[in-house]
Amino acid sequence: MYKKSLVFLFLVFTVCHGDIFEECEDVESESFVSSWQSCQSYVYCDGDESMLGECDEGQYFDPETSSCDDAANVKCFLDEVDEPSVEEEPEPEPTPPVMEQPTDVEIVNTAPVVKPNCPNSDDPSQVIFMANNASCADYYLCYHGHAIEMHCTNQLHFNGLTGQCDYPENVHCPLDEPSAHKCLPHITDFFPHPDKCSYFYYCIKGFLTLQQCPFYYGWDIERRSCVQLNVAKCYGNSRRA
Repeated sequence: MYKKSLVFLFLVFTVCHGDIFEECEDVESESFVSSWQSCQSYVYCDGDESMLGECDEGQYFDPETSSCDDAANVKCFLDEVDEPSVEEEPEPEPTPPVMEQPTDVEIVNTAPVVKPNCPNSDDPSQVIFMANNASCADYYLCYHGHAIEMHCTNQLHFNGLTGQCDYPENVHCPLDEPSAHKCLPHITDFFPHPDKCSYFYYCIKGFLTLQQCPFYYGWDIERRSCVQLNVAKCYGNSRRA
C-alpha cells in the first residue's frame, strides 16, 4: 500500500492563522487529524499555528497513519454518516391572482409566444410566456397582465425561442456562461465558484469576495443560494467536496 509521508503533507497546506479548528480540541500539539469538512482534508493541530491541508485528487486522509492514501484504501467517517436533515425556510411567494373558472374549455393549438413583458389583456387563442432573467430554469406564464412563476423540472432550462422547457445544451442559458460572471462597478450579485461547489463569490460595486456555504451545503446556480450539498446543482464541473 502506497503512503505519502508527512513531509509531503506540508506541501499542500492552506495557511489559516487565527482560525479555530474544533477538530483540534483535546488533541496533542503537532498532531494531524481528519477534517470535518471532507474526507480529502486534514488539520495540523498546533495551537495558533494550526493549519488546514488537503490531499491530492483521488486521495483521502488516513487518521490511523496520519498520511494521505488512495480513497479506496481509507475508511472515511463522513461516508458513513447521513447528512443532517435541515429544513429550509421557504421564501415567501407572491399570492397568485384568482383564476376565473371558464365555462367552456378551448384547446389552444398555436405555439406559445415569449415576450419581454406580460400584456395587460389576454388573447384566448395565444399562450404568452416571459423569461426569467435571474434563472435558467424559471419562467413566467402571463395571465390578465400578471406574471405567474413557473419552473422547468428534471434539470431542464426554459427555451426563449420555442417557449418550452428544453435540454441545457439546446438553450445555452447566458447565466451558465463564464462571461456572465463579471463583477462590474455597477453590479451587486452572487457568482458560483468555478472549482468548488461549497464556495461562491459575492460581487458588490466591482469588488469580488469569496464566501463559503455551511458544512454539507453547496451553492445552487439555479436557486442562487446555499442548499444541501446532495441536491445542489453545482456550476460546471465544480467539486462537491
